[in-house]
Amino acid sequence: MKKIFIFLTICLSVSLNAHNLIINVMDNSDNTITVRGEFSTGEDAAGAMIRLESLVSGDILFKQRLPAESELIVNIPKEPYQIVLDGGPGHTIIKDGIAPLEGFAEELKEKVTDVNTKLSKPENLNNEWDFLTIFFFTLCLILFALSIYFSNKNTNKILEKIKEV
Repeated sequence: MKKIFIFLTICLSVSLNAHNLIINVMDNSDNTITVRGEFSTGEDAAGAMIRLESLVSGDILFKQRLPAESELIVNIPKEPYQIVLDGGPGHTIIKDGIAPLEGFAEELKEKVTDVNTKLSKPENLNNEWDFLTIFFFTLCLILFALSIYFSNKNTNKILEKIKEV
């Protein structure tokens, strides 16, 4: 029982230290934006990579790591873009870019709309579960039920042995 308690305590302490990456983008009203990265625990995201990626061509328009103060001022690109904050594996956030004061060029907006329309309509998407998915899902449920059954059975045996002593 003591080992189980220690195990649960360790699991809880690990999950309590979990954190998420947060990106704040502010328009400075002078064709620049301020990008700030931090974790939900309040820690700064210094060293995380900031990228501005074109939504038209996919090119990287700007790339730089966050300095110690976790804040960068960046010029707004003239084409539609997205801001990517990459804090390492499992810590990547993508946010739509803010338009410059004069707005994006109309022909670039149309290209982005065309690309997004094509991407949002997959041609051969089947929403039904295939056989393997159903099989493995059922297998997982059966194994989960068996593990609960045998765990309960072994716990009862241990309790009876303890009562005998």
